[in-house]
Amino acid sequence: MTGDTYELTMLYDFFGELLTDKQREYFEYYFSDDLSLSEISELTGVSRQGVRDVLVRAERLLRGYEEKTGVVARFMEMNAGIQRMRADAQALCALTDGRARTLAERLRRGLDELKG
Repeated sequence: MTGDTYELTMLYDFFGELLTDKQREYFEYYFSDDLSLSEISELTGVSRQGVRDVLVRAERLLRGYEEKTGVVARFMEMNAGIQRMRADAQALCALTDGRARTLAERLRRGLDELKG
């Protein structure tokens, strides 16, 4: 498996339902439960190489879905934009008072809700 765990788990969060049951199971064992290939092999009765092959195929599929859709990249860009706007709204709250401050605080809270 190539790439970092954070990137792959993000891809899995968005596209995991498109994988087969076996691919999801092995992916969760490996990335969520932090089991080794040997441990997954023992649990499933599949050779270590077989487990690796399933994980490599799952990774390839997840990367392919992202390459075709760009969903995760757009999500990350949107999150970064929300963070910047939130910081701007926070700065605006500190600089203003009255109605302008109320609106800036409402904007900041709205951005917090969008971020989740």
